[in-house]
Amino acid sequence: MLGNILFVGLNTTDKNVIRKLILDCHIGGITLYKKLYQNYNEMLDIINYIKKLSQEANYNILIGIDQEGGRVNRLPDDFKNIRSAYSLKGDPKNFKETAHIYGTILNSSGINVNFAPVLDIKRFEDNHAIGNRAFGNDYLTITSNATSYISELKKHNVIPVVKHFPGHGATLLNTHHFIPIILNTNKLFKEDIIPFKEAINNDIDFIMVGHFFIKKYSLLTPSSISKKIVSLLRNDLHYQNLIITDDLTMGPLKLINKPYLIKKAINNGVNIIMIKYYDNFFNDYQKLIKLYNQNKLNQENISNSLAILNSIKEKYQINNQEIKNTLDISKINKEIENLNAKASY
Repeated sequence: MLGNILFVGLNTTDKNVIRKLILDCHIGGITLYKKLYQNYNEMLDIINYIKKLSQEANYNILIGIDQEGGRVNRLPDDFKNIRSAYSLKGDPKNFKETAHIYGTILNSSGINVNFAPVLDIKRFEDNHAIGNRAFGNDYLTITSNATSYISELKKHNVIPVVKHFPGHGATLLNTHHFIPIILNTNKLFKEDIIPFKEAINNDIDFIMVGHFFIKKYSLLTPSSISKKIVSLLRNDLHYQNLIITDDLTMGPLKLINKPYLIKKAINNGVNIIMIKYYDNFFNDYQKLIKLYNQNKLNQENISNSLAILNSIKEKYQINNQEIKNTLDISKINKEIENLNAKASY
């Protein structure tokens, strides 16, 4: 199922769109955004509808969210927001506690993937693309904090996705608007890459690759779809699990033909394609099917990607069971208040 290697950002509540994504395209994952719901019950309604359709389509779907806290908060307003990661950097126990709170919420809500933690080094002001989303301003601090976070999230059967390989902290520009050029590869590979290496050593299941032009590595191909970056992960860092792109509708990439980008990513060895839903999605999906039937997509990589994906689904016991509202939100909010009290400003 070609659609299984697509992770689609859902930016509409149109049930016809959701049905087509799951029943016609068999997409592998859906990412939720805060604009989809006004409160927790509405979020559960969308999740259960997704699960119901996936059960009808006879496969287990991944449901993901970007829940970092701070300025990247996708949970409904029923929940208080945890302060920025950087404000909690003084103690790895704070990150374990953060992951415990998020793991409890997400697992109880049927969300099985969190696009966190951020492993990028903070080198610029708080409002930089990474800024106060970072777990620290040096690779040792980040590694220590992220290890606690990743381990705790896994205990709740929520899959962590580390990002943005090989390091968004190496550039001042924001990949939501530009594709930055990273020239200082010495620092990149001596510092920025270290937290990702440690995550690999601790059996991380997903690595998200950012959109960068990297001297000597991705040249004029964005790193997110680069064969050399895939080779770096596979051959140099001995990473064997899933490589996922950052969203292919970000920045200048939104102007580029999507079947072309996806074809290039697949043929260069990327496993999972992250892409936000857009108006021409279903037409482009049919073009991908045509490319597949014409043997113009790397079928070996697709088969391998599906095998790894299914193994990870089994590991985390992914299923389509209906979710009931069993969370004690007032208790969770108290835990968040106690954690926020430890933040530095």
